[in-house]
Amino acid sequence: MQLLKLRFLQIKRDLGYWVIIIAAVVFFAAQGISEVSLNYALGLAGVFLFFLYAYHTNRKDLNFINKYFDEPKTNLCINYNLITLPVSIAIMVCGYWLITLALHLSVTSLIFLKIKVGGPKLVFIRKYIPSSQFEWIAGLRKNLFLIIPLLLIAIFFSPVKLFGVLALFLLNSTLLGFYSSFEPLVMLNPEGHTIQDFLKHKIGFFTKVILILNVPLLLINSVFQPDVAWYDVCFLGGFLLLASCSIYIKYESYKPNEELHFSIDSLFLYASALIPFLVPIAFFLNSQHKKKAIQNLSNYIDD
Repeated sequence: MQLLKLRFLQIKRDLGYWVIIIAAVVFFAAQGISEVSLNYALGLAGVFLFFLYAYHTNRKDLNFINKYFDEPKTNLCINYNLITLPVSIAIMVCGYWLITLALHLSVTSLIFLKIKVGGPKLVFIRKYIPSSQFEWIAGLRKNLFLIIPLLLIAIFFSPVKLFGVLALFLLNSTLLGFYSSFEPLVMLNPEGHTIQDFLKHKIGFFTKVILILNVPLLLINSVFQPDVAWYDVCFLGGFLLLASCSIYIKYESYKPNEELHFSIDSLFLYASALIPFLVPIAFFLNSQHKKKAIQNLSNYIDD
């Protein structure tokens, strides 16, 4: 129970009562998806399990937990199953008891998996990614075996309503994870850009990647599902704002060699990518975080 107490204190510090709202939103969203059909419920359970697996295999604190916690596997089991509850209860409410049971059994089994897959060196990637975008080189090396299946899933489901956009959302969210760590100060601005140009280059590169990956698949989705073409456009705009603001959030909190703490604004930004009427809030947050990022970077970059 040590890990559970630690997570409770972290959630209390970072989210407070928001965790109840987040759990409720996840529950009702999962219920809405599961009510469509059995296949949707299975797909939801599979996507959730896939991301929990990716989170588990990329955790940086597993050695610490295994070394210093009593009964580390029990601690992890309880935590993962608690995280699963909003999704599993929603699936159970829709009458899919077996899927609920299978989901919890699968979540528990993750703890006992010992799969260590070394990322490929990807030497050729430096031809296409400048050294200043080091997070992409490191991120692709570490997450290639997660990104490729997500990309294939996104391509496969691109003509399908809802699943096409959902697959892209998962893929794009994985790419956002590249910006979760702070680089050493010596690697912050190797090309000597001004603060404005530094942020412009970071955002410009990410925007280009998002457009290359998303536009062709969203066009396919719009052709096969013309009634949701407007939503595809809103999704793309919302995620471009999310990508931009995520970089601003990173650099407004930048401290060399540390980890990025969770920002409550990220919830609204993620929601704006899926809920079009929240896009104006994303515009406002983008503007506010840009000012803070410029102010914080002035401590590390000489303009």
